[in-house]
Formats: sequence, structure tokens, C-alpha cells
Amino acid sequence: MGPSDANPDPFPVTTMHVRGAVDGRAESIDWMVRRFSSLLVAQARYRLRGRMAAICDPEDVVNDVWLAVLPKLERIEPRAGRYTPVLLAYLGTTVLNRVNTLVMKHLRGKPRSTELAPSRLPEETRTVVSRAVQTEEHARVLAAIDELSDDDREIVVLGAIEQRPRDEIAQKLGVTTGAARVRLHRAIERLRQRLPGSAFDELADEPDSADLPETPPADGQ
Repeated sequence: MGPSDANPDPFPVTTMHVRGAVDGRAESIDWMVRRFSSLLVAQARYRLRGRMAAICDPEDVVNDVWLAVLPKLERIEPRAGRYTPVLLAYLGTTVLNRVNTLVMKHLRGKPRSTELAPSRLPEETRTVVSRAVQTEEHARVLAAIDELSDDDREIVVLGAIEQRPRDEIAQKLGVTTGAARVRLHRAIERLRQRLPGSAFDELADEPDSADLPETPPADGQ
């Protein structure tokens, strides 16, 4: 068995598009933004609860996150030939950092305006982000996540999107690590059945994020 057989990439399409995006290919950037933006908006909605929900637009947060992450994709190292869990961990951490920055600005009475430099990406790339959140597929993914129970939605955000360690999730939910793994698996399976061919196909039976390689520091601006 050769090296390529030992660590096959079961989802080579994500790997292909991440590499294409690193090379600046517009079609790969478009695919990747459309593929994962819905998950990031769902995460931003979860994190922007209470008073912040009326102040910050989750889609604006996700737009800022893509502007921060796309120029840094070449720093991401795959795990066993796979990019999906590593990319999601990076994106999810960047969303969380961005939300935390907005919350701190709000508490300090500072303006919410982004400090990211949009000139780092061409106009057509920024347009891709805007288009991605206007598609029917985007609406279907968000609707499916919204229809989950509060507990299932929380565990999907924490475990699948943010790729948090299972023991950390278990402690937060007050359950055993094994129970957290089972609940996450079942929630993802429900989403996979509801949304065949979506990004959730790439999230079943993911490794614990503690086993993932380090990603570049997430931009929390």
C-alpha cells in the first residue's frame, strides 16, 4: 500500500478547490464561498444572540471573514490529505474572533465598522460572497439548521462548524464525551438526509479538532 492509498482523500473536490482558490482561480473561490458560507452564517447567528442580534448582521460578519481568510489559504495544511475539517476550523475560529471583537467594541461604545481592507481582494471576489448568500441552496441550508432543536443546533455549530474538541463540547452541554459524539453524529446525519450533496456530506465522522494540524492565526478584526 503506497502513501496515497494510506491516506486517501474521500472528498477530493474540496481539496481541488482550496488549491484552486490559492492559485486565484475564480471558479474555485466561487465554489468554496458558496459551499461553506451557509454554515458560517448559521454560526454567526448562534454567536450573535441577545442584544447583538439586533446590532450586527451575520452576513456582514461572514463577508468580513472571507475577506480575511481567502488571502491566507496557502497557509492551511491538510490533515491526511483532507482540507475540509481544517478549513472549517480556521473559518469557524475567525467567525468567533470577529464576533468577539464586535461584542467588545459594542461594550466599549466604539463603532462596529470593519477594520479589514477590502482592497486585498478584487471586486469580483467580493461579489462572490454577496451572491452566495442569495441562493436558494443557502436558504435551504439555513432553514434545515433552524429547524433543528436548540440542543442539536448548538452541537452542530460547536462540533461541526467550529470543530471544537468533543470533551469541551461535552463539558459545555453537561454530558459525557461519548454522548456528545453520538449527538453530533445524529444531528449531522439528519442534516445530510435533509440536504443531500451539501457540505454536511463532508462533516460526518470528522476527527476531533484536537487532532487537526494547527491553522494560521485567525483574523479577529
